[in-house]
Amino acid sequence: MTSDPTNRHAPTWMFGITYIPFGIVGGFAGTTMPYLTRHAGISVEKIGWFGLATMIPPILQFLYAPIVDLGPRRRTWLVLVTFLGAACLATALCMPLPQNQLAFLSLVVAGQAISGLIGSCNGGLLASTLPNELRGQAGGWMNAGNLGGGALGTYVALRLTSLGVAPWQLGLTLALMMIVPSLAALFIIEPPRIKRSAAELFGSMGRDVWSVARSRPGWTGILICLSPVGTAALLNYFSGLAEDYHASPGMVEFVNGWMNGLLTAGGSLIGGYICDRMNRRIAYLLSGAMTAAVGLAMMLAPVTPITYAVGVSVYMFVAGFCYAAFSAMVLEAVGKAGAAASTQYTLFTSAGNAAIAYTGFIDTRFHHTYGPHGLLAVDALLNICGVVALGTLIYFLFGRNKTTPAVNAV
Repeated sequence: MTSDPTNRHAPTWMFGITYIPFGIVGGFAGTTMPYLTRHAGISVEKIGWFGLATMIPPILQFLYAPIVDLGPRRRTWLVLVTFLGAACLATALCMPLPQNQLAFLSLVVAGQAISGLIGSCNGGLLASTLPNELRGQAGGWMNAGNLGGGALGTYVALRLTSLGVAPWQLGLTLALMMIVPSLAALFIIEPPRIKRSAAELFGSMGRDVWSVARSRPGWTGILICLSPVGTAALLNYFSGLAEDYHASPGMVEFVNGWMNGLLTAGGSLIGGYICDRMNRRIAYLLSGAMTAAVGLAMMLAPVTPITYAVGVSVYMFVAGFCYAAFSAMVLEAVGKAGAAASTQYTLFTSAGNAAIAYTGFIDTRFHHTYGPHGLLAVDALLNICGVVALGTLIYFLFGRNKTTPAVNAV
């Protein structure tokens, strides 16, 4: 941190800690839930519907994210929504499956809706306090916390489940794993809110968001986020594919737990470092190409436990790169945001979550007829088509420009 008070900011690694609770809920919805429901006798196709349902709140989050740009500081909001999201998750785990599917799913969706605001708070804090040259690095740390937290939460959930721990004990454990790191947000350096009337605040917020959305970097950024490129959508379904590959519970626990955390965090940190040193849109397209390559390699490999372990591990590393590139690209598009930082950031992440939802849904439609090979082939094809289409768009619109924040390029 610099000695100039106007330029003081939290260290970039701090955003990794405060993003852990978000990752735990996401990991539960994306990995633990498919594993638990598949073992409760629920089909992969139905799990695909469950996955789509859990993605509805993140898709619509831009509609209610402005709440964290009002009232208390964003760091206070982050702790508050973490407590509420943790309560939903803990209660969901007390719902026996398969007889209480609806109650279980409803609570998971509610937890997603509330804890999703952790991302809005983190993104808003990062966008409003850090200089542009640190945003790739901070995005890497943020996604390391997100994906690492998801992996850690998944490992703990699967491990305790295999040991026969009572559901309420598992729920309490995951809740504490969310709440404790969220308290680090209280140490983030954040300027106080400027007191303004509601009408003035919403008017300014609307103008800021519209300025981003109508700028060329802004609307193209939203379009890129809406594409299937770099979504790493299969990350949410690999635990449910373990039976197809005859992977043992121990292998599933290891690959989707500790190995997941190490690889995705490593991919995020490396991706964040790279994104500060090259065109961030190109880095995002590169992440989509790597996703397709891993999917095609798994598709051509035999359906064995070794393929599952190696293929999923490589895919997780690439997923970390994808998430870091996504965050860096979005933060660049938002620019040096102010009062509406969280709302602007969420505008892009909502588009990205919509892409994850429909890509995963399309992928799982092919599992019943074509098995894991069909699912992998479709995911790779969606990424390849997206890279070609978006690469052409970026070449014609930004061929001579490297980076321009959306708020400055209307």
